[in-house]
This record gives sequence, C-alpha cells and structure tokens, in this order.
Amino acid sequence: MKLLLIRHGDPDYEIDSLTKKGWCEAALLSERIARLDVAAIYVSPLGRARDTASLTLEKMHRTAVQLPWLREFEAPIPDFHTGAPRIPWDQLHVDWTAEPKYYDMVRWCETLPMLQGHVLAEARRV
Repeated sequence: MKLLLIRHGDPDYEIDSLTKKGWCEAALLSERIARLDVAAIYVSPLGRARDTASLTLEKMHRTAVQLPWLREFEAPIPDFHTGAPRIPWDQLHVDWTAEPKYYDMVRWCETLPMLQGHVLAEARRV
C-alpha cells in the first residue's frame, strides 16, 4: 500500500482558494495523479485543499471523503516580533532555531508561544 500526502497548491488565503499559480499546480498534479490506481481520496474541508483536489477528482470521475481533522490546526500562536496571531509552524527560522526545546520531540510544546497557542491540546485533539 502507498500513501500519498499532497498539500494544496499555492493558496490565496483571503478567499480560501488558490492563486493562478495554485490552479496551474493543481492542473499539473491532476495529470500525474489521475494515471494512478488510487483506492480512496481524502481531503480537508478547507477550500484551497478541495480546489486542489477538484481537478484530479474531475478527471477520475471520483469524489473525495472530506475529513475535518485534515484541516490545519486551530491554535494560532503570537508572532515573536509583532504579537499578532500566526500559524505555529510559520515562524522565521532565526526565531525557532534559537530555542533548543523546538528540537526536542517531547519539550517543543513547552515553549511560551506554543503554550499561549494551546498547540499541544490541538495536536492531541487531531
């Protein structure tokens, strides 16, 4: 059995879809994936994920099973510099590489930003 994990094409977060580039990426992806013997397709409920999968699904005359837990974590953390909410894994490397706990598979969640964002609780939920 093979398991393919495919991330969405270039996103347009403001409209929860894809940019022009993202639609091109989805089209190219559909050419490759439609030729494979795929047993099942699962997709996040987010628009950018559904839009990415849509071209492949159309080519294959298939539908996908939408699974809510495939969406991104709902645990924004404060930005190191501005304090504004941001996605936990979307940090500048100069910030997270300065914290040794981020390299620890147990203690990464003990950092102040991860605690403030309730990231461990969200990870456990997922």
